[in-house]
Amino acid sequence: MTRTAKHPWAALLLLALARCSDQPVQPELIEPKARLVPQPGGLYCTEPDAKLSSGALFRVCVDPEKWNGDLVIFIPGYHDPASAPRLPDDFSETPVSVLFSELGYGFATTSFRATGLIEPDAWIGGDLLELVATAKTLLSNTTGRATRYVYQTGGSQGGLGTVQAVEQYPNTFSGGLAGCGPIGDYRKQIAYVADFRAVFDHFYADVIPQWPVWRQGLPADPGYIDPNTWGTAEQNSGRALDDPSNADRIRQVLAVTHAPIDPGDPASTKATTLGILWYSFRGTNDVVAKSGGMPYSNQGRTYSGSLDDAALNREVQRFQFTSDAARLAKVQTSARLRRPLVTMHTTGDPIVPVWHQSLYRSRLSLLGRLLHTPITVNRYGHCNFTDAELLAGFAVLVLKVSGYNLLVSNRVLPDSKAQAELLHLAQRHGARPVLTR
Repeated sequence: MTRTAKHPWAALLLLALARCSDQPVQPELIEPKARLVPQPGGLYCTEPDAKLSSGALFRVCVDPEKWNGDLVIFIPGYHDPASAPRLPDDFSETPVSVLFSELGYGFATTSFRATGLIEPDAWIGGDLLELVATAKTLLSNTTGRATRYVYQTGGSQGGLGTVQAVEQYPNTFSGGLAGCGPIGDYRKQIAYVADFRAVFDHFYADVIPQWPVWRQGLPADPGYIDPNTWGTAEQNSGRALDDPSNADRIRQVLAVTHAPIDPGDPASTKATTLGILWYSFRGTNDVVAKSGGMPYSNQGRTYSGSLDDAALNREVQRFQFTSDAARLAKVQTSARLRRPLVTMHTTGDPIVPVWHQSLYRSRLSLLGRLLHTPITVNRYGHCNFTDAELLAGFAVLVLKVSGYNLLVSNRVLPDSKAQAELLHLAQRHGARPVLTR
């Protein structure tokens, strides 16, 4: 054991409630072709070219001398659909594989078989379940011990996938830690990005050279003509944002769309704008293709907050929803929990707004709210968490799943200020992680 018992009665109650499930059972253990080989520092990991049956890359690591019997799974966020799949490691200041391995956990991750918008049936029901079964077999083969708890984690789109995994496969995943994900309502997430693009187009099309205005029937990123459309658009829009004569334009865009910035950091205006536009350019065509049509409508929507709302509403591009609603619904969370879930969000997230967290919670049943712990961090930025905050969220999850508090070595979190931050945030949510030498 690497944890100290705390409030076991509460954890037992939650576990008893969580067992009321009619969901599929755990995937069978499979005999993988890969194996764990020694690495520097005592770790054993799969070789770099290890792949699942779909061709998705995967990695499993463990320190057999430190392993506490539990497994942490980490899945990637959104990657440019034009890019090749790659293994993730980007959730906090320190690579998550290092954080969890140092805590004594087995660690596994996958690239999934493709990039762009998540495809839950193939990625979660296929690649992720195979990863769990593969990792459990490799850990057993290497240590001679069986896996006890499986913790699912991820940020951004990986946060969405984490929630879907915990909702759909409670007999596989013991609980989940989901950061900064569009978990409340995916169609509203699409509308948030699309509204920003439509309003930005209205105010900036006439001051940015060759700006590709997005219209119904036209791709948001006409990269089929110029593969570097976004690169050119990013440079040109960046120059327009830097031009003081356009200051009123971007103020109106932000006032209408309510996209957050950091009032203490003038550079955040440009960061928010280019960040959302990147998702519009690189992601919209992918969503259209995977959902079978335009997944967004602003017909009948009245925009407000500009200096001339009448002109904005008269001239802004209008879109009609034509997607297959059933296909798009697969990306939505069910808000049906049977296992503990911790969600984390920054208040000033410009890409996936913080309202997703409260919206998700509002859709949960009484049992779901008992199993759900929302953690809000007062900061600007997308998935902008510190190591201490991530570990605090994980400590809360471990307590809810196992009934024990997390042991955190000072090798993982050596800074005393970060240690205090960990303890403060975790204690606010009922956990009391123990710091060790």
